[in-house]
Amino acid sequence: MRLTEVWRADPERTFELFSEFPADENGFENQAAGMDRERFAVYVHELEEQSRGIGLQPGWVPSSKYVLINDEGAYVGIFNLRHRLNDNLRVGAGHIGYGIAPQYRGRGYATVGLRLTLDKARELGIDEAYLSVHKDNRASLAVQQHCGARIDHEDGLEYYTRISTAPEPGNLPKAEFMFPGPERDRLVGLILAGTKTATAALMIEYEEDDEPLPQVGERSALVDSSERPVAILVTTAVDVIPLGKITDRHAIDEGEGDTTAAAWRHTHESFWNAPEYRNEFADPDFPLNDDSLVVFEHFKVVRLLDSMANKTADGYEQQV
Repeated sequence: MRLTEVWRADPERTFELFSEFPADENGFENQAAGMDRERFAVYVHELEEQSRGIGLQPGWVPSSKYVLINDEGAYVGIFNLRHRLNDNLRVGAGHIGYGIAPQYRGRGYATVGLRLTLDKARELGIDEAYLSVHKDNRASLAVQQHCGARIDHEDGLEYYTRISTAPEPGNLPKAEFMFPGPERDRLVGLILAGTKTATAALMIEYEEDDEPLPQVGERSALVDSSERPVAILVTTAVDVIPLGKITDRHAIDEGEGDTTAAAWRHTHESFWNAPEYRNEFADPDFPLNDDSLVVFEHFKVVRLLDSMANKTADGYEQQV
């Protein structure tokens, strides 16, 4: 199953697919309804231009329109992804619209196609996708909820939903802070409360394990002492700086109680000089001084998971 941009798909089969839809069906708008093949070819070119932000009408935003193609090669649906929102879209149609051809409905294609479109949205830097659905279209609402949607608000005609674009936590690397126990759960609580938005590690840790440095946009699953994922984090910035250049701002962002660089250094150097830490290295006597490089990673919570517990600054209590 795959999504293909309309302008890269087979022209005749794409024309036939669009011909399956009326101009408006349960809120899914088909601007190509009633077009002949010649006009449709022009329309497809216009869609390609719109994806690049060229020739947009007033109030429009760049968008990409895709054909959903099943494993047998059949053209089964249309998915539209707006690259960003304006004020009208934010309270209306949102990022994504979709329709499945009548003969392919009820087979799960909408759910698969929406998940693939959410992947595209994530690639554009969209952390949370906005959608809308007519209240009498229960099947489409169920599709969105199967993809993790929550109803944000509603009016007399529609539900307005939100879906995190983050992958399932089981498919993400773990974000583990300290060793399992009270200290880890204290840090998890600080992260969930929004107090802790950064973490620090010595560069030698990455070199010892031959691990790549974290990258902006990477996501991870924050786990507690029970190895239960409680939230999804995204890396927002990575600084590699000498230990002697740590500032008060770094100390505050790490959110563990230190408010000055001096206090931060005392806390961290005590940990980094502890035998249980150093004994993990091939050379436990490695030097630690002002020139030692520190990898300072900034992050934010983009999704709280159902398994999360009530949180406090001192940790969190699990609901059972």
